[in-house]
Amino acid sequence: AALREGYERFDPGAYLRNNYLPPRADFSSEEFVVPWKLRCLAETFASGEICGRTLIDVGSGPTIYQLLSACDHFEEIVATDYLAVNREELGRWARGEPGTFDWSPFIQHVCKIEGRGEPWQEKERRLRGRLRRILP
Repeated sequence: AALREGYERFDPGAYLRNNYLPPRADFSSEEFVVPWKLRCLAETFASGEICGRTLIDVGSGPTIYQLLSACDHFEEIVATDYLAVNREELGRWARGEPGTFDWSPFIQHVCKIEGRGEPWQEKERRLRGRLRRILP
């Protein structure tokens, strides 16, 4: 019961501000964790070994960075999370609602490391289009 109550007080906005804005989200060097994670994901999907029709992201939280490179290799993406507040945050971002977390620095960085010269807005549009379901 105590664990459930703790989860019910989870604030996805505070979590995103704390973990996905500078100084933690520093793109100035590959030595920082955020660009390192994005490069690992980009290289993994670029290998062509992971692709298919549907990708199910288990435990997405309120984040989309883990799906940025994946959206080029799957027709449909299903995000999942235990917490309704995280699913709501993802849904608001997917619908392009104002006031959601700004993932554009992440999307821009992924476009840069993928090196295809794609405008970041196109990748954002594609991910939104392929993120078809957000489930508990």
